[in-house]
Amino acid sequence: MFIQISAYFMNNRADIIQELVRTRVIRSQEELIGLLAEKGILTTQATLSRDLKKLRISKQHDKDGVYCYVLPESAQPQRGILLPESRAGECIVSLEISGQMGVVKTLPGCANMVGALIDEHRLPGLMGTVAGEDTLLLILRENAPQTELLLHLERLIPGIGKRLIEK
Repeated sequence: MFIQISAYFMNNRADIIQELVRTRVIRSQEELIGLLAEKGILTTQATLSRDLKKLRISKQHDKDGVYCYVLPESAQPQRGILLPESRAGECIVSLEISGQMGVVKTLPGCANMVGALIDEHRLPGLMGTVAGEDTLLLILRENAPQTELLLHLERLIPGIGKRLIEK
């Protein structure tokens, strides 16, 4: 019974998130949390971040050059706007790996998109990612070679190796 109720609320929340993104210009997770609260849906930033990732909602520049959330079907090339996947390399500012963790610094609003792209490809040696607004945490598996991860990342996002900060 709990699982069915939980799944209902997730589907309802997901539908409302998609409708809000489809019909409004939303520039931050805080703004989206407020809009959800107005509709009677209380959620945390962490839950919302997971929802956005699962729904493949990313941030792009709007026609005025401001970052806002867009649905995957809205992320089609229009007036020079590139698909999020093709912009991943442009969005990365730096990459630093230490031990079993890595930190990818991105342009504002890009970390979630880059994290979703990396997670989608299930790279060997990588357990997962945690994305903020402009920082992405990479969590490596125990004893996973950093060099192997770098090779996989470079194949996925050409040029990321040039952003590597050496210790």
